[in-house]
Amino acid sequence: MNRMRTKNSDPGGVRLAGMTLEELRSRYRHELFDVMLPFWDAHGVDHRNGGVMHGLDYDGRLVHSDKLLWFQGRAIWVYSFLYNHFDKDPHYLGIARKTREFVLRHARQPDGWWAEALARDGKVLRGFQGDVYGMYFVAEGLQEYAWAAGDEESYDLALGLVKRLYRHIQNPGVLLPGAPGPGVRPQGVWMVNLNIATQMLRRRSDPEIEEIAERSVEAVVRRHHNPDIGLNNENLNFDFSRPKGEETKSLLGHSIETLWMVMEEALRKNDHALWDVCAERIRRHIEVGWDWVYGGLSQWVNVDQGGYEWPVERPVGTDLEFRFRGEYHYMKTLWSLNEILVACLNIFERTRAEWAARFFGMAQEVIDRRFSRRSYGQPGYMLFADRRMTPQAHVARQDNYHPPRQLMLNLLALDRMLACCP
Repeated sequence: MNRMRTKNSDPGGVRLAGMTLEELRSRYRHELFDVMLPFWDAHGVDHRNGGVMHGLDYDGRLVHSDKLLWFQGRAIWVYSFLYNHFDKDPHYLGIARKTREFVLRHARQPDGWWAEALARDGKVLRGFQGDVYGMYFVAEGLQEYAWAAGDEESYDLALGLVKRLYRHIQNPGVLLPGAPGPGVRPQGVWMVNLNIATQMLRRRSDPEIEEIAERSVEAVVRRHHNPDIGLNNENLNFDFSRPKGEETKSLLGHSIETLWMVMEEALRKNDHALWDVCAERIRRHIEVGWDWVYGGLSQWVNVDQGGYEWPVERPVGTDLEFRFRGEYHYMKTLWSLNEILVACLNIFERTRAEWAARFFGMAQEVIDRRFSRRSYGQPGYMLFADRRMTPQAHVARQDNYHPPRQLMLNLLALDRMLACCP
């Protein structure tokens, strides 16, 4: 695939987050293969029943053994991607296979939807209540697993899931997760559709998946982007008009994540102009959302609404509550910093833009200083925090998707940079 490199791509002397490219690659490989994967293998992966448990403290202590569908689909993808792109280790493929078997055996419901939460042994704890994201993550995992295992059935299952879910979100009466009401489509549903579509289309053409990709790009770039504030609105009405009260709001990390996925689709289609637009919009979202006092990315901004009272935020899989009043919603998240690292390294790889290197280093520094528990001798991370990112003695959730995905995608980018001009 053409990665649209710049002419001046010599990495000699380049430093990111205070490290040479070789040092950064070595650090990320250590983090992924010597710390993160062993942590999940020892504490999160259910080697007996299949699937993964996410209710973990920093040291891996099991807080609860529930298995949300989100984390099962994500695990299938992570271990299949590892197998496809890094190491044909049968252990990785085995974890992906057992997780696939677990969800196919226990999560599929007679009406065609999938349960949202399962017990450790597979008992349904919560059936389908409208959370489509878990099924999207299963589809993402299955399509990646299909290529790892040479399993056409998994590809067909993924294809059917994506097409069914896409038809579902075309219903104006549906209440989607994160939406303020029925008939509102969040940017997040376009994000997952596009992310899966791009991955599938890199390997096999399909007219319906092509249409999903095209409509998703159109929605993100033309519709959700609000030129009045220079940011993407998260929520739009079914007809793409802006819901009252949502016109000046932007979910900043989601927008950055979605835009780098549009950039990947632009790379697949060799669309330089689209890639450039997304790179500049990523810069805008980071500059607006960065907390210049304490560091980290703000969760939301409601532009020019200084007295706004934000709804209470209760992150999935935790017992935390965050309450904010003002223009900014200052909950800080690890996942949004992971997305900045992916986006900025993608942009730096092709442009050598100073701003991309600067924000990359700032995001890495906040992860190391505030979210990582390495200084406490623990392998886990704090995932959600207040504005000051106050340390929490214990947590009840770890993330098996955004951190390993960031490390894997950034390692592939570093490998390309170093292979181009060693």
